[in-house]
Amino acid sequence: MYKSILTIFSIAIFSISCNSSRNLANIQPKTGNLDISAKGELRVWNNIKHSSFDVVLTNTNENQSCELYYVKSNGTEKWINPSLQAKSSVTVNIPTDGHLFIKNFNPNNLTISYKIIE
Repeated sequence: MYKSILTIFSIAIFSISCNSSRNLANIQPKTGNLDISAKGELRVWNNIKHSSFDVVLTNTNENQSCELYYVKSNGTEKWINPSLQAKSSVTVNIPTDGHLFIKNFNPNNLTISYKIIE
């Protein structure tokens, strides 16, 4: 009986420690805007320890798009196809301890809104 209670207690503790929303405490704020300069680049959530998560990116611009990449913790970049087109949204999975990399090839600044899904 003692071993059964100990096993259940251990499983409960392990489950609580694996809760991904607890590991997203370092990602603040959960919603906001990302401003990318003309012909510029932006790295978001770089060098922050976190679990994997999904983020919804929305581009409300009428005619500008941008290229998106997720970057793994080892530095490997993976292009997201299709990237963020004008007047559209895309959901991106950011891997554990990875980050988002955005490239704006347009001659104008671009503002992208984001919302982290927990």
